[in-house]
Amino acid sequence: MARVSVLVLAGLLFVGMVSPAQAYIDPGSGSVLTSAIIGFFAAAAYTGRKYFYRLKDALFGRQPKAVEADNKARTR
Repeated sequence: MARVSVLVLAGLLFVGMVSPAQAYIDPGSGSVLTSAIIGFFAAAAYTGRKYFYRLKDALFGRQPKAVEADNKARTR
């Protein structure tokens, strides 16, 4: 319990010692950050979809596209 109170006091001390930053973030930074976040989720969704279909094809035995095209050409 004493360790927790020491950590809380240390945290309060660090928060109290924060000085204001003399920095500027331009308005375009928000759109860059938003684009990066949207791009990350789009890439994750695409990758997930790709591996889902690979797993589904492996489990249910779907033939690769080249073999399907060859089979269609033979039946014509």
